[in-house]
Amino acid sequence: MALRLCDVQRDTIANRALNELMHHYTVAEEKGGLVLTKKAGDMKLFLHDLDDLHQLDFVHNQQMVREIERLRVRSITIEEQRESWKVRALMAEAELLEATAKTSNNGGCQNVSDPRYASLKRYLAKRFHPDYAPGEGIEK
Repeated sequence: MALRLCDVQRDTIANRALNELMHHYTVAEEKGGLVLTKKAGDMKLFLHDLDDLHQLDFVHNQQMVREIERLRVRSITIEEQRESWKVRALMAEAELLEATAKTSNNGGCQNVSDPRYASLKRYLAKRFHPDYAPGEGIEK
């Protein structure tokens, strides 16, 4: 007995598989069974039994299971990476706070070993100090 469209529509698994195929194929009933013709091209599939659609659905489900597993593993990897970045960010913040605390504990004074800095500091202090500033006509 040849496979008919009404037989496929009664079987839920076969109907689901046929609906997936109908995205890319057009369905026609012929005396030997169902013929699916690719919408973009001339490829034809011949279905003679419900088992053909059941196997197609099984293969599709297996692919989905593999894809779900791949996505689950990827999700776990991303979550671990995110946690690692979070820990690194927290450690960097702690180091920054510690460095800021050390700077403020020193009273903001920094030991500069460059002698040019010290001489420039003395020169500017002397230049802008009110007792040493040139008057240039302005009374002190």
